[in-house]
Formats: sequence, structure tokens, C-alpha cells
Amino acid sequence: MAFSQRMTITTLFALWLVVFHQNAFSKAFADEKRLPQIEDLYSTDNVTDPVTLSDGRTAIYCRAKASIETRSVHQSLWRVDDSGPPRPLESHGPLENGEPDAFSPQLSPDGKWIFFLSTRPFDSGEPAFQPVPAWSDTAADIWLIPVGGGKAIPLMGPSKPYGRVITDRFYGRVVFSPDGRKLAFVADTGEDARTEAERKNNVVEVREDQGEGYEGYGPMQIWVADLAENPVSAGAERVTQLTKDEHWYGDPQWSPDSSFLVVHANRTADKESVRYSVNRNYDLWKIDLASHQLTQLTHGPGPEFCPRVSPDGRRVACLSSPRNGPHQDVYNLKIVDLQSASSSERVVFDHHDLQAENSSSLSPSNPLPDKCWRDAQRLTYTSFRGLKTESQTVNVDGGSDVIAAEPPASPLRSPLLPGNSPALASRIQAVDEVVRWKSVDGMEIEGVVTLPPESVAKRPFKLLLMPHGGPHSRAASGAGFDVQIFAAHGFAVFQPNFRGSTGYGLKFLDADRYDFGGGDMQDILTGIDHLIEQGVVDRSRQFVYGVSYGGFMTSWLVGQTSRFRAAVAQNAVTDLNVMWHLSDLQSWTEWDMGGMPWEVAEKMRKHSPLTYAYQVITPTLILHSLNDRRCPVAMGRMFHRALKERGVETSMVIYPDEGHGIRQLPHREDVLRRTLDWFSRHDLPQSPTSVPAP
Repeated sequence: MAFSQRMTITTLFALWLVVFHQNAFSKAFADEKRLPQIEDLYSTDNVTDPVTLSDGRTAIYCRAKASIETRSVHQSLWRVDDSGPPRPLESHGPLENGEPDAFSPQLSPDGKWIFFLSTRPFDSGEPAFQPVPAWSDTAADIWLIPVGGGKAIPLMGPSKPYGRVITDRFYGRVVFSPDGRKLAFVADTGEDARTEAERKNNVVEVREDQGEGYEGYGPMQIWVADLAENPVSAGAERVTQLTKDEHWYGDPQWSPDSSFLVVHANRTADKESVRYSVNRNYDLWKIDLASHQLTQLTHGPGPEFCPRVSPDGRRVACLSSPRNGPHQDVYNLKIVDLQSASSSERVVFDHHDLQAENSSSLSPSNPLPDKCWRDAQRLTYTSFRGLKTESQTVNVDGGSDVIAAEPPASPLRSPLLPGNSPALASRIQAVDEVVRWKSVDGMEIEGVVTLPPESVAKRPFKLLLMPHGGPHSRAASGAGFDVQIFAAHGFAVFQPNFRGSTGYGLKFLDADRYDFGGGDMQDILTGIDHLIEQGVVDRSRQFVYGVSYGGFMTSWLVGQTSRFRAAVAQNAVTDLNVMWHLSDLQSWTEWDMGGMPWEVAEKMRKHSPLTYAYQVITPTLILHSLNDRRCPVAMGRMFHRALKERGVETSMVIYPDEGHGIRQLPHREDVLRRTLDWFSRHDLPQSPTSVPAP
């Protein structure tokens, strides 16, 4: 009896030990699985552009779901209501799971139809438009489907007069007239710009184009569709082209009485790409629907863009800058009076006035919200205040600096909509901390540092500096996917808002003009030193990875200091002379260097990372998109060649069918894996080194 009891107790204790260790192992395994993984790129499952029906319970939305099988993101229309789980709005089609490609849904004013964009062919199998290169913005056509589901029909069939509907958010907009009878949209004509001789001999004459993201498109024109009352085979009875010239028009906005549209366009000879850059002489134009007559509404020397017509139709708001300056500027809110014969313009508050630095009014960010007018006098917009994004409401008739505190009204949203990427909900999220310090000249600088989870690493952490692009961009609170991955691998990810960043006023924005790699580099280095002094990061384990101007700063830093163990420069600016000659954005170097290459040749040489390639000793990985128009691949090749010639450990990887932003999931995966591997290979104790002589 005693022996049996001992056996039972011993057995139970042994079983308890097994269970305990299994549970401990399972918990450790579960904790590890909850860390972000690179494979999570293929777990994306997001709700975008939800449309809530009048019952307040039913919603139709675009489901953007990544697939590990196709290694891409597929977009399709889904419906959710209280009758069951979400389900596809279309149950047949040539693509994944019988869900045809569809995105950007809108509800028709009568509540019966969903209009959406799609890359699908017509039912006959004929393409709906001629494709554009993979690295350009997606081209599409307009389709519609009953809100209850069924067969989708095109806006027009193969005989349509327009070509490709653009999905870019600066130009592209599909919008119903207030009376619900018409649809305005932006598309090209689909015509081949080449001459017959060019096509016959398979050559292409060089023509000025719109640059980054717009290759393959013709000039964007404004079109209006007269909608069929009871559509059967097509959604429109006719489509009319309102603009017919070589200029690009965009962002159409209806008047309340549906009699005219307001658009923005640069109709001057001084044109450049607007991808990530609005610094040319765009103006607002009124288009009368009956006569197709264009009337110029604004006449400022810089850009006026992003029109928004007031509810009473008496005026239009827009973003404005008084200069053709940096590629992203401090914008003003401008109001244009449509009732006066001369279309008078006035700025609500001038953020280019030196007195604006101490104002409670913040500069509006780009773009203005679609429904920014609260009523005929009040207008709400978003603003950047350092790392934060805030909402402001101004009374445009109440003086230059009248701010209302009430938040904007929330749009109607069905509570049944699923959450985004539920498979990622259990992942451990690294924590952001705001950090502030003084640079060498006493200028106040701030940034954000994302710390690794406690289960991954302890202080002091190895540092990953990630300078942002632009330079007139900014880092913001809230770590993105890449930052979370790096933090999960033990890095404290530091993103400083060095001088030149947006969100800090005009003086700060212009503080790095003529001085790329000067004060902004000192802002960064003093920020790192501050983190070292605070015990946050390890002085001996510093790494750097940057894209675009962040790639410039990466390439620049390794030529100025040997403090980094390894560096990764992606789509980097390495030579300002080459940047002017080959980029689609000549104004970038003209403005920030103060002249043409032949006028400021020494300044461009002095501020180019390639000039100091002979000083680099840091192992440097170079990543570059093959079809980048903003920072052409030649600059990456040149820097790589220089480093190899100097005996620096380096490697270069080129990503085909990619523009300035690397978008394809396999390429994004490759970037992360290569970067982490490069850093891991060089995360070893270093002996003292010296900069080699030229």
C-alpha cells in the first residue's frame, strides 16, 4: 500500500514535471511566435475604404489580403452585415479564390450601386486598357456592381473614349455629382505618343514626361460620365472629355449645383513630377460643364492645389505656397472667392511670415481631407506638430488665427467590420519613446527611438540609425513594420527629425538649405551621443540604414565617420551632379544647392557622398531599384564601384520592376533579410581602424 502510494506520488510528480516543462516550452515558443516575423509580410489582411450603407449595419469594403502562395496582395470587394460572417461581394472571376480584382469602392447617391476601380479585363477577355510599367502607379478602369452583389459591369465597354484611369492620389479622383446623375474622373486618352515611324522602327524619341510613378501614362484629362438610370451592360450612357490638351489635370471637385468642376493643373512650361513633390506653379481652374470653358482661379507664383469647394458653392479652399521652393513646403490655407468677378484670393494665415513661428495656428498638411468643410465658414484639416499629427478647425471668416477645439465628426462606420490583420494581433509590439536633445549649435531637435521588447535584449541596446527621406519629410510616432522587425532583432531603432524635417515650421524646414550633410548630420550624431549618455544604446554597436535622402545620409556618414559597424544605403543620392542630370526632379538640387550644376559645381561636389568615398572603411551594402526615376540606379552603381576600388567590403543588389519605393512583397522580404544578415555578419568586436589615405 505504501509502495503503491509512493509510486502514485512519484508518477504524479513526474507527470507534473513533464506538463510543467511542456507548458514552459509552449509558453516560450508562444512568446517567440508572438514576436514580429518577416514572414508576417504575407499575413496582411486589411480593411480599406469601407462604405457603410444607410442601415448603419451593412458595410462593403476592399479586402487587401496577402498570399504566401502568390507572394502578392490581392484586393477584392467584401460585404459584412448581421446575417453572418464577411463574404465576397463577387463569387466568380478569373483571379484568386474567384474574387476578381477590385478596390476603392464608392456608394452611388441612390444607394443601389457600388462603383469601384479594377484592373480586370472585359467579359470578352479583351483588356480594358493598355498596361503601364509595373513600377508605375496602378492603372485601372471603373466598374459598378449592385450593393447586394451580382454581376459587375463596366462604366463603358470596349468602345470607351478614355484610356487608363489613374489611381495616384494627387491627380486621381472618382466623384459623383451632387445630383447623382454624373461621375467625374481622371484618365488619359490611351493613345500611343510615338509617331508611326517610331513604331515602325521600334525606337522611342525622348519626350518630357511626368516622371516617377507616371511612366506609361499620357496627360491626365478630366472626363464626365452621364450615368444610366437603369444600367444593364454599361454604367454610363455617354462619357465626355472636358479637357483636351497636353497638360495634366487632377483632383476634380463638384460645385453644389453640379454645374462646374474645380481642378488643379500646372499649365506652364515649367513642369516636373509631383511624386512626393509639389513645388511648381500649379493653379486652380474652374471648368464649366455646359461650355467646357476653363477659368483660372488662382495666380500665385507657387503651387495652389488640392481644391475643396465650400458647401454653399461660394468659395473654394486649397493648399498654397508663395514660392517654387523645396519639394515639400510649409503650406498655407488659401480661400478663393468664386462670387467676385476677379476670383479674389486670400491666405487665412501666412505660415511663411516670420511671426508665424510663435502662432497657435499650424500649417495644413497635404492633402486637405475630402470633406474638410464643416459648414460654410469652418474648415478642418490635419497638421504636423513635430512627431504628432493633430486636427485643427479654423473659421475662415473669423480672423487669421481662430482655432476651434472641437474634433471633426467621425464618419459612419459599421461595427461589424473586421479588424486589420487579425493574425498579427498577438505579436509583441516594440515601444516608442520620444527623445529630445540640443545639437552643436543649440538647436532643439527631437526624434523617436523604438526599443526592443524586454524578452529580446537589455540596455544598452545595439543602435540602428534610420534617417528619414526628403530631407523635407519626418519621422512620426508609431513604428512601422520594418522598424518592428528590427526592434524584434534587438535593435534600438533611432529616427531623428534633423533640421530640414517638416512639422517644425518654416525656419526649421529651410535650416539645411545649401548645407546637406552639415547641420543635419550634426543633429543626428549629437542625438546618438545623447542616447549613449542616457545608457540607452551601446557606443560600440552602431549601425545605419537609410532610403532616398536617408540613403544620402547613410552614404555621407560612412564617408565622414567610422563609428558605424555596418551600413545599408537604399535608393540613395550619392552624387548631386548626377542627381540633377538624371533625376526627374531637377529642382531638388537647384533649390537646395542654390543653382544649376555649372553655377554651383564646387558646392555640388562638396556636398556629394561620392566625393568622400575614398574615406569609407565601413562595410556598406547598396540596394537600388532598377527603375527608380527619382534617385536613378546609376548613383548606386557609382558608389559601389568606388567602394570596391578602395577595397571596402561592399555588395550591391538591384530590384527589377521597382520605382523609388520598393513595393513587391518578395523584394521587401529580401531587403529585410539582407539588411539583417549584413548587420549580423558585422556585429563583432572591432579593432581600431584608421581612414585610408586617398
